[in-house]
Amino acid sequence: EVKLYLQGRYGRAPGKVNEAVRNMGIGSEEVITCRPADRLKPEMHRLRDEVGELAKSEEDVLTYAMFPEIGRKFLEERASGNLKPEELKPRPSGEAVAAPAYAPTDFNVTLHGETYHIRVAGAGHKTDDQRPFFVTVDGVPEQILIEVLGETAATGEAAPAGNGAKPVAKGSKRPKATKEGHVTSSMPGTVVDVMVQPGAKVKAGDPVLVIEAMKMENEVPAAITGTVKAVNVAKGDSVNPDEALVEIE
Repeated sequence: EVKLYLQGRYGRAPGKVNEAVRNMGIGSEEVITCRPADRLKPEMHRLRDEVGELAKSEEDVLTYAMFPEIGRKFLEERASGNLKPEELKPRPSGEAVAAPAYAPTDFNVTLHGETYHIRVAGAGHKTDDQRPFFVTVDGVPEQILIEVLGETAATGEAAPAGNGAKPVAKGSKRPKATKEGHVTSSMPGTVVDVMVQPGAKVKAGDPVLVIEAMKMENEVPAAITGTVKAVNVAKGDSVNPDEALVEIE
């Protein structure tokens, strides 16, 4: 994000950018001095042709433009009369259903008589068995590293010991992200594009997936340099955090 800002891809900075800092960030890459959107080619005619009769209004064309996969699926289901809310599955019969467990994101901590207000803002990719969490402590941004040494199930019971089987993320058929080279999504979303195949060579930071989440498409980078061992997702799949979407060794 900072690199794109220094390149001028978010528009002109409100003040003069230090050229030494800019060179450290972007090197010899081009600096955009005009309005970035002026460099885009007109796309509406192409988008109208692609979506065809599925679009009944300009808003439908814009929906397709922003979300090519999900938007087209929505328009197709609407056109076929099959558009309906996601099915609510009934509770298992004869089984007690546990109350949902919630992880706190905004709370107070009291230590040695001092109370601190903690707010969890997000989390990053796991590296060397540690995962960074971005929090604020009394309004001051901090980054903490968490290394999991033991786990507890949502019911409060200790998690069962491993039996040699590959751990699986809860509610998923995909393996759980347990290694540095396992690529994960920081939030639930939908796979828009798969940019690598097994056997591909990648460098740390190379984009391997595009995930749509919270109405935004985000590139998911490789955490390490290596070879793609497995790709556990396909275009259109729904994914959750802590799943190993791509495995790199």
